[in-house]
Amino acid sequence: MYSVALPKMVLARTAGTGYEAGRLAREAGIPAWAMDSDDITVANDCFLRTLVLAEHHHDVPDVGLRVGADFTPGQLGVYDYLFTTARTLGEGYAASGRYVDLITGVGQYAVVAATERVVRVTFSLAEDEDRGRELAIQTGMSDLISRSRWATGRPIGAMEVSLRQRAPRRSTTFSDFLGTTRITYGADTDSVTLRAADLELPLRTADPALAAIMERHAASLPRIQPRPTSWPDRVQQALAAAVLAEAPLSLTSVARRLATSPRTLQRRLAEAGTTWRHEVDRARQAQFARLHRHPAAPSGARAGLLGYSDARALRRARRRWAAR
Repeated sequence: MYSVALPKMVLARTAGTGYEAGRLAREAGIPAWAMDSDDITVANDCFLRTLVLAEHHHDVPDVGLRVGADFTPGQLGVYDYLFTTARTLGEGYAASGRYVDLITGVGQYAVVAATERVVRVTFSLAEDEDRGRELAIQTGMSDLISRSRWATGRPIGAMEVSLRQRAPRRSTTFSDFLGTTRITYGADTDSVTLRAADLELPLRTADPALAAIMERHAASLPRIQPRPTSWPDRVQQALAAAVLAEAPLSLTSVARRLATSPRTLQRRLAEAGTTWRHEVDRARQAQFARLHRHPAAPSGARAGLLGYSDARALRRARRRWAAR
């Protein structure tokens, strides 16, 4: 899962192409009401699809690099402020690494000391080998360089870059955005090598007191969970994705999303000590809280998303939950 703030950054990049961002969101499976907040999470393929659609159908070349280069503090909420309030660039990287699950449950990056003079920032993404993954990695790398330049006021660039993807037809754009011509394609890892001395650079926006407050606040926030392994968790993620896509919450449709049969799904849930009805009720309870924060979703749509016949049935269900 990803924070909806990430696909919103991609959609903002299409604004100058003459293509209506709302249409691109719909094509990616993101309903309009979900775009009115940054605390909604979307399925993995929603974010990756926005990148691929923007690149291939809406004339936004090098979209991954360009989205990452548009660093504006606050676009990713608390995640950005953890970085900008840090004392040094290295501390900003460390805070971002600790709290990357505020924006994604499938991506990670880590700072590894390669030698006394250089450090390597590695990127990983638990996704299939496809174009969406490659564009997401490019976004992360470009964002790293962009926010480093913004926060320090220095022309920071990579010393070397390694990418698992194949070499593009034009590599000059990568050099322009990442700051180096030393780029290896078809590598074993996705990484950016930086000067170790750069990590000691002070940030222009450093604020130790505010950084401590942001750290405490971030620690209290719900994290985006990694890809679930238990059947109840897998069902919850499938139900959340179905709700966001305005799809029916039926046993058959969710089983199809999980590439299994309804009977097998019921058996797996029973083995885990739960039932399909209980998991649907649990998902509805979670959605009550989410939808309450998003008045842009009309009451009738809210009822349908949660599997109720109309807004009146939804109100009755809310009263029942409140009485528990």
